[in-house]
Amino acid sequence: MFFGALLMMLLIISINKKVEEKKELPKEGMRYVKMKKNKTPPKAKPKPKPKRHKRKAPPKAPLPNLGAALSGLEMNIPELATDNMLGDASKVLGDLDKDTIMNENTVDVKPKVVSRGPLEYPKSALRKHIKGYVIVNLLIGEDGSVEIAKVLDSSPAGVFDSAALNGVRSWRFSPAQYKGKAVKIWAKQKIRFDFD
Repeated sequence: MFFGALLMMLLIISINKKVEEKKELPKEGMRYVKMKKNKTPPKAKPKPKPKRHKRKAPPKAPLPNLGAALSGLEMNIPELATDNMLGDASKVLGDLDKDTIMNENTVDVKPKVVSRGPLEYPKSALRKHIKGYVIVNLLIGEDGSVEIAKVLDSSPAGVFDSAALNGVRSWRFSPAQYKGKAVKIWAKQKIRFDFD
């Protein structure tokens, strides 16, 4: 350790030692290189190749029927019985479809406005002649009533939000339908506030 410290001190002293004479290095003559531009005519752009149409992948083969594959085997092992696997999917899922909430892309018939309550134009916005809009996400029930209303976007922000929410809660819709049954659905509605 002592030897390392001594070596470091010697290196520091030798590096910081003053140079008494400055040696001048001989200057070599500068070299100049003359560059010439080749004047070649511009190349003609090749014609684009025609685009190839992508082939659609062949449809996937249906999954094998496990009942047919295992029908000739009898193992008498209750844990490996295939009866429960091949059952009806509605029995497995139960009443899950009753609680399912659809969106506008998944239903067969979209909801339509049947009646609209009046929207109250905010007095401060009316005095200042402010126009705008509010985009509201609505949960429309199976009976066509608005169960939940949330603001997604508005311009100007916060000016018309409460007026739009208060107004759309009283609206009635024809219910959305999926496979002939009325279903709950999330739907977007844009409400404009203008002076017309």
